[in-house]
Amino acid sequence: MTILAALDQKFQEKGMPLKSHPIQNGQYLYQGKFNLDKEHSLPFGVVIAKDEAESDFQISYRKLAYLNNYADKVNLLELINELNQTKTFYYTLCLAGDGEIFLRLLGRSTTDVKPLYEMLVIGSNIAKVMTAELKSKFPSLGIE
Repeated sequence: MTILAALDQKFQEKGMPLKSHPIQNGQYLYQGKFNLDKEHSLPFGVVIAKDEAESDFQISYRKLAYLNNYADKVNLLELINELNQTKTFYYTLCLAGDGEIFLRLLGRSTTDVKPLYEMLVIGSNIAKVMTAELKSKFPSLGIE
């Protein structure tokens, strides 16, 4: 069995309609959306480096917020560093060059994908908490 087969089986068991799609460099992508609240959802993705019995992976939650006022950048980066040290667990909160704030996790998995699945589920809760925390400290941040 490969990681993709194991993940497909796990997602089916959990009622998550996710399917992998091949992307560049022989990698595979699962994409979905997590409902943040009634009006907002966060896109997420799981990238599997190769379809073998063991592989690197990345989980990312995109578009947590957007930096609109670049005068706040230094203070926002200080908050992001603080949150990374205290509240994001094994995820990392990042500020992209275009102002997008996202959450990501890098890891390695075998065909026992239960830990990967649990990290994906926990990541949705972390993303929700981080979005609320960022908005409370920086009301000017944009959320789609």
